[in-house]
Amino acid sequence: MIRGLAQTLLKRDGKVLLGLKKRGFGAGNLVTPGGKLEPGETAEQAAIRETAEEVGVKVNSCTEVAQVIFRDLYYKGEPETDVMHVFLSEDFEGEPIETPELAPEWVPISEIPYGKMWSDAKHWMPDALRGRKVDSYFRYDEHNEMKDYQVDYVPDECITHLRDADFDLPEDGDESTFITRTSSRAVLIDKDYRVALINAKNRGYYKLPGGGIDEGELILEALHREVIEEAGYEIDMLCPLGYTHETRHKFKQFNVAYTFLARATEFVGAKLEEDEAEDGFELEWFDNIDEAIAAVEKVDTTDMVYQAKFFTAREIAILRAARKVLKEKYGQ
Repeated sequence: MIRGLAQTLLKRDGKVLLGLKKRGFGAGNLVTPGGKLEPGETAEQAAIRETAEEVGVKVNSCTEVAQVIFRDLYYKGEPETDVMHVFLSEDFEGEPIETPELAPEWVPISEIPYGKMWSDAKHWMPDALRGRKVDSYFRYDEHNEMKDYQVDYVPDECITHLRDADFDLPEDGDESTFITRTSSRAVLIDKDYRVALINAKNRGYYKLPGGGIDEGELILEALHREVIEEAGYEIDMLCPLGYTHETRHKFKQFNVAYTFLARATEFVGAKLEEDEAEDGFELEWFDNIDEAIAAVEKVDTTDMVYQAKFFTAREIAILRAARKVLKEKYGQ
């Protein structure tokens, strides 16, 4: 079972609001306001609601700064996976009040007593308080002692933002109701700096290896899994390139793709899904990044399905970003 959680870091005048948890799981620890997502609730909505309920503060706006995944955390005697979304806010109203759940206090950020908090906090909270988005997991044993962890950072440079209007398509959806789909994608190179693309031979387009991030999965975990599934290679991640954002009115979606430059290492064989096999997915290597860009730029999406217009433009933007990195960092 995977539980969704949300917490809020309230920040003011160099201080963060912490609270002594008075009851329930983790009682006695210092924590930030937060709790479980209710059915049909987004993580942001839950963070705002929980903050009002637990400390009496109204959050006007907030930004997600961390995904913290707890694996094998023992709750009521059974191990489970919790996915906690952490939001940062400096835009809020009201003074914190004590409730049956928390006894709040403002603590200087430079003096946070991490020894009184869950052991994961010291690994992700300092960067989150600076607004650097963290992607992390923490694995526990049956005594809820940390066994291992991984902390990554989310690419924070926007490569491109695509909308229906960019393709002369109507924008008639209520964007406040759109859901967000996230994915990991790789510009895959080999030791000779050849560049790989997935050729969807039966559809007439190219795409970068990659796909959706599963619930409870880190961005880089999804990247490794998706590249194996579509391209058949283990990889070494070289560097982040940035992210792309697509506003797709027809599907009522925001599509966010986190992109990386990665080097192919061991070939282990692709594991295509049925629809990918039907589309004729086949890995094709190009001698250099310019040839890969030219191949995608030649794709005519005029009569292609809706989503092909988006991801063709997206892949061109990502490949151009990779070309800049290859030139500046690797002399290619």
